Amino acid sequence: MEETFKSKEMSRRQMLKATAAAGALIAAGGIAGVAAAAETTPALAPKLAERPEKASKRFMASMNCSQAICEVYGPSLGLSAEVAGRIGTGFAGGMGLGSECGAATGAVAILGLKYGPDTGKTMAKVGEFMVEFRKRCGDTSCSKLLKVDMGTPEGVKAAADKGLFTTACPGFVRTAGEILEKMLA
Repeated sequence: MEETFKSKEMSRRQMLKATAAAGALIAAGGIAGVAAAAETTPALAPKLAERPEKASKRFMASMNCSQAICEVYGPSLGLSAEVAGRIGTGFAGGMGLGSECGAATGAVAILGLKYGPDTGKTMAKVGEFMVEFRKRCGDTSCSKLLKVDMGTPEGVKAAADKGLFTTACPGFVRTAGEILEKMLA
């Protein structure tokens, strides 16, 4: 019988390994189950309390608030850090216009990934997040948080000159992460 399998593309041993792997994946709840297991298994994911600080440090390396949130939280929901970061790239600096804070909009993207496509549940979670972020930070607008017009080159320069990207923004990223931790648990 072993001879029959050897003449095919896959040996009997390879077939048994593939079957066992498929069974383990199904037992874990499919791909979503593997992502969920990674989220709660210490060996597979950073401790939940470490992610807000990791996002803050990632922001300091990239200077992109939304990208930092997405890169840190996306992998626990099945995205690679690279893809998650690419998704978050355009939200930074209030989407380049000084509107909604990129750390907050990055978190909204993560909530959509976690709770979508149930629009009602997703929007309730988004509302809950934004209320808490506003409560803790004072606003959700990048320009209002930094007290400069982030929709203009002059405002961005003023924020840089005041050191806001290295003093204020890491705290907003950390706060967004802390709120996400509670909402994703």
